Amino acid sequence: MVHRSTRCAVLLAVLFGVGFACFAARLPADDARGFSKRIKQTVNPNFEGDQFAANTIARQMSNRYNDAFPTAATFQQNFSSDNVGGILLRLKPDGTPKPIELKSASFRIENGDIDRVLFKLTADGQQSEFRVPATIIPAAALMAADKRLVLLTLSAFSNRPGVRSHADLAAAHPAIVKHQLVYMGASLDLSLQNVMNGHGVNYVLCEKPWKLSLKEFSDRDDLFKVRCRVGRAETTPPGMTEAWRDSLANKQREWFTVLNNFATVHRLVRAAIDRNLVGFPEDEFIKLLKQLQPIYEKHKLTKDQATELQTLLAH
Repeated sequence: MVHRSTRCAVLLAVLFGVGFACFAARLPADDARGFSKRIKQTVNPNFEGDQFAANTIARQMSNRYNDAFPTAATFQQNFSSDNVGGILLRLKPDGTPKPIELKSASFRIENGDIDRVLFKLTADGQQSEFRVPATIIPAAALMAADKRLVLLTLSAFSNRPGVRSHADLAAAHPAIVKHQLVYMGASLDLSLQNVMNGHGVNYVLCEKPWKLSLKEFSDRDDLFKVRCRVGRAETTPPGMTEAWRDSLANKQREWFTVLNNFATVHRLVRAAIDRNLVGFPEDEFIKLLKQLQPIYEKHKLTKDQATELQTLLAH
């Protein structure tokens, strides 16, 4: 199939900025499902608009995702699935991590051309400080609470008859399927095939394995690796990730940075849910999510973007 390039823009400017800081303290015992449930109750991904009506690309991608991935699966199960190309995250760090006891944690919204949230974490002998675009935080938290790891794929049900284009295969996680992040993911997914032809059938941008430490929560752009496979055999040649990154247009490079930010927040929230970050201030994080909900909603997929996405995937 031949794919057209796109000049879609992920708009990351946000409505407002309000700052607050909170400090970690041990919270009363609460199981992981409690924090996950609170996140799901706080973040609302169901935006309104004609662009999300029946038979629209966003609705198709949402329905296809829930059909293809009705329950959570491990990273390896997803990587081995014929439904999965695109972008795949990890649920937890490698091995059996020793929990980190936080001495303090703070989140502060910073105003700017692109409003961001500054995270600061400290523990004995460790500290981390990083900034991410404010609009991605609710989506990353919601995905962490949901536990399904496929962010976006253009391969769902590719073995079905009648498949004509990526519009018939595209599926995206509910946290992003109505958000402009779906734009970003689709463009990055399509760009994989520009360098992967001849190396495999399923092309996957995989989050790399990681070890639990505060340095893993930082400003980075090296959290992903391109991998491909045919059947159960991995067919990724050396240097493929570097070749793919070199092929990206400037806007796609920006989106790849945002994807790394997304993965960092996903790691952080999942580690807190799994109690690998002892003393994570859950109440204050929920307050942050409530403040960020209007920002998350503001950056929903527009009608024009939905039309462009449909055109992009139809070729």
